[in-house]
Amino acid sequence: MSTKTALILSGGGSRGAYQVGVWQALRELGIEIDIVTGASVGALNAAMVAQADFDVAKRLWEEMETHRVFDIPKDSSPLNYVKEMAINQGAGTSGLKALMDEYIDEDKIRTSNISLGITAFSLKTLKGQQLFVSEIPKGQLKDYIMASASAFPILHPYRIDGEAFIDGGYEDVLPVDLALKEKPTHVITVNLRGYGVLNKEILEKCPNLKWIESPWDLGFQFKFDTSNSKRLLRLGYLDALKAYEVLEGNYFTFSKGAFDKNMTKYADICAKIFQLNPLTIYTKEVFLSCLKTAMEKSLISFNPDLNPISKFADKGFSLNTFTHSLPKLRDLISYENLTYLIAKSIKEKQEDSPFLKRTALKLFHDEILAAKFLIKFNLI
Repeated sequence: MSTKTALILSGGGSRGAYQVGVWQALRELGIEIDIVTGASVGALNAAMVAQADFDVAKRLWEEMETHRVFDIPKDSSPLNYVKEMAINQGAGTSGLKALMDEYIDEDKIRTSNISLGITAFSLKTLKGQQLFVSEIPKGQLKDYIMASASAFPILHPYRIDGEAFIDGGYEDVLPVDLALKEKPTHVITVNLRGYGVLNKEILEKCPNLKWIESPWDLGFQFKFDTSNSKRLLRLGYLDALKAYEVLEGNYFTFSKGAFDKNMTKYADICAKIFQLNPLTIYTKEVFLSCLKTAMEKSLISFNPDLNPISKFADKGFSLNTFTHSLPKLRDLISYENLTYLIAKSIKEKQEDSPFLKRTALKLFHDEILAAKFLIKFNLI
């Protein structure tokens, strides 16, 4: 039986660059897309996928800036959005329309082997519309993409033949059921956690589901910034490769087999605590070197003998005492230095270390796991 793969792209505004990064990885993995559906910015990206020109999509996102997408002044503050919403019922999107006119080729999409479906919400009928390209009148594809991306009340409703439409996310922010009409054998979803209605129950009907979603904060979805778009492209690329087990990790990315399963989890926590670069693919050697450097940097102005946490470590733990003191301790000591102190205590006192007590694990779970990693690989 031949495979038929559907790619479903959620709404999420400026976070959409992440989806293009996922697409890049899928291309490299040789995964052919037969169906692509999207809502809001996912509709825009879905059109680019159906157009089958990755370089054009990447170039589009490298040019996306807030003032080029919405009709507001350059370097606008959040207050400008509020003013537009209050005075004009949202910002205009003539800039986004101009970008689509430049980058989207309707004729190419209509003759594509990839079936494109998008969603929008009609203010006239108060119902969502789920449409494949074959159901959209010729010459109006860009209009329906604009309608799907009209995130009211942040943006103006978009009119087609006099009928007002708003964001497809009001109907379905991740249009899985639309894709299932084409009976795919495999489903890939890319969720940006955008505003809208998410129908999780439909996911149970998806054959061979691959869910891709970043653990990181992808940023405010109505601020388009080229530097953040580059970051999101990379994160989406790495997360897709991790979803297909080419790479490993959660927040961070490790080469296949760099560590065993448990140590990969601990390494991921270490990397987050010591603020390593989430855009890097770490081999074992590179990761240990970067972690050591980050730990040494955090200790430059730190004297563990003068830190108040050391007094608690010497005297042992009381759940009530630590629960009461924890907020203050978080203000007095960084996560990096706290992890170092825990590792130092465990290494020196071993089973007698108070940080190995059940109470301590509840309070400092991630720091203790990271400390064990530091000890195992002789970083302390």
